[in-house]
Amino acid sequence: MIIQSGYGIQAYASSIRTAVQQQNSAALQLSSTDSSKNAERVTLSSQGKELAASENGAAAARTPGQEWMLQAARSSPQTAAKLASDMAYIPSGILYDIRDSVENGGPIRLAGSGRVVDDAFKSQFESEAAVIDAQRRALYEAETAKGTDPVQILTMMIDFTNAQSQSYLEGSGWGYRGSSAP
Repeated sequence: MIIQSGYGIQAYASSIRTAVQQQNSAALQLSSTDSSKNAERVTLSSQGKELAASENGAAAARTPGQEWMLQAARSSPQTAAKLASDMAYIPSGILYDIRDSVENGGPIRLAGSGRVVDDAFKSQFESEAAVIDAQRRALYEAETAKGTDPVQILTMMIDFTNAQSQSYLEGSGWGYRGSSAP
């Protein structure tokens, strides 16, 4: 049996505020340390980011399930909009495999890798996930405000998520490549 943890809205909102505050504090410290190093800032357009990712191989290859999701999005504008919105607003969670725990009183493991989940992993995952979720939501909201096609937004969010740490991908089950369709 595979289950995904869920958190109440209040707990999730609190963790996002904490993560965003920590991120903003770190950014403020960085910008105040040496203003001459940060005097000139350059940003890339979304096309520039995609080009850079494709040329450097920075974006991880998409799983068959992710390709299936993109194909479904391309088939219907409503499906694309719904998938993009869901990806932006549904919080990340740990994807557990509890078979050993239920059947034999064994440990709780990650569904994709079988790694035993301890409190330290849960805590690290929740902190990292709160930041990633906030960044993915900000990407969605910025691109939606610009009127970007939902399929393109979904593609950007998938590629953004694929570029996250191995521990996040392992914990969320996002990087699991065991099936060809959801």
